[in-house]
Amino acid sequence: MVDASPEDTLPEATGNKARLARVYAEALLAAATKANLADDVGEELSSVADGVLKPNPKIVEFFNSAAVSRNAKLPILKAAFDKPGGPSILFRKFLGVLNQNGRLGLIRDIAATYHTLRDQQGNRVRVKVRTAAALDDAQLASLTATLQTTLKQEPILNVTIDPDLLGGLVVQIGDRVYDTSVKSRLETLRTHLMTSGSHVL
Repeated sequence: MVDASPEDTLPEATGNKARLARVYAEALLAAATKANLADDVGEELSSVADGVLKPNPKIVEFFNSAAVSRNAKLPILKAAFDKPGGPSILFRKFLGVLNQNGRLGLIRDIAATYHTLRDQQGNRVRVKVRTAAALDDAQLASLTATLQTTLKQEPILNVTIDPDLLGGLVVQIGDRVYDTSVKSRLETLRTHLMTSGSHVL
């Protein structure tokens, strides 16, 4: 499976913030799973976290502001989300709960935690792939099958194009990086030549 959503570069929350985000994410996932909406709600979270909040720091500042009352934020939330074609009722209720508890500023942390939990629930793993050129359907299918066999999990690929690699690809799974790019091999060769002295055959 290829992940077409924007890559979330949000640092992982820590301490009390992380614990709160996990509590809300677990509650939302439980409700969404019961309603058979787990993936839909995940997409709604991503849409708000990455599509609205990430490029608009002023909105984040507004959500985090203690100077703006919950009652003042409510009509703005309704105007933004309570409309035809908008998010699900479940997601809108969740936003209302966050507002009521003064936790709207946690949305991006909740989104990151929700997706981690959802992946664990579905035995999925996120894989970042950098390639020198776009992969065709056959190459994507082959890479996905290889990763699934190796990892014993369903890989969710996030593929980006990096012409600097010259060829090959770089695969990152969590903290593990597998670099088979031409650039990497050339750099290895260059390092070897520089450290092996000036011997001439």
